[in-house]
Amino acid sequence: MEEFAMKKLASLSLLAVLASVVLLAHVQASNRKEQPLATPRQDQDEATTCSNQTLQGVYGISINGTRPAPPPPSGIPNYVPGTIEQVIGVDTRTFDGQGNFTQISNEKGSLSGILVPNAASHGTYIVNPDCSGTNTLNIPGVPFPVVIDIVIVNHGKEFHGIVASPQLVMVSSTGRKVN
Repeated sequence: MEEFAMKKLASLSLLAVLASVVLLAHVQASNRKEQPLATPRQDQDEATTCSNQTLQGVYGISINGTRPAPPPPSGIPNYVPGTIEQVIGVDTRTFDGQGNFTQISNEKGSLSGILVPNAASHGTYIVNPDCSGTNTLNIPGVPFPVVIDIVIVNHGKEFHGIVASPQLVMVSSTGRKVN
C-alpha cells in the first residue's frame, strides 16, 4: 500500500513538472510574439546609417591576442621567430572621415617585448551602411597589410574589431573616441 502511494505521488509530481514546463513554454512563446527579435543594429537609432564619416577623429584602441613572434631585434635569438606569442597594446588611430587613417602603436609581445615604441603606421578604411567595415593597416617593414573587420557601435563613438588577415594573427580590439 505504501509503495502504491509513493508511485502515485511520484506520478503526480512528474505531471506537475510537465505542466509547468508546458505553461512556461507557452508564456515564452507569447512573449516572443510581442517583442521583435534582436537585430544587429538594435543599439543604433533605426534611422541611423553609417558611412566613412561616422569614423572621424582620434580613437584610443586596446588590443589583445596572439601573433607569430617577429625576429628578435638584437639578432640574438632567444626564441624561434614565428613562434606564437601573446600580444597586448594600446594605440591611437586618427580617422579623417574620408577613408584614410594614421596610427601610433605601442604593442608588447610576450616573447619579443616592445619592438618599436610609438610606431607610426597608416591605412585606409571602408564603412558600410549597416555599420560594419574594414580597416587595412600598412605597417612599415611588414610586407603585407593587416586587414581588420570592424563593427561600429554607440553612434560612432566606439568600434570593435578582429584581425581577419593574416590568418595566424588572432587579435581583437576595442576603440573609443577620444575627441
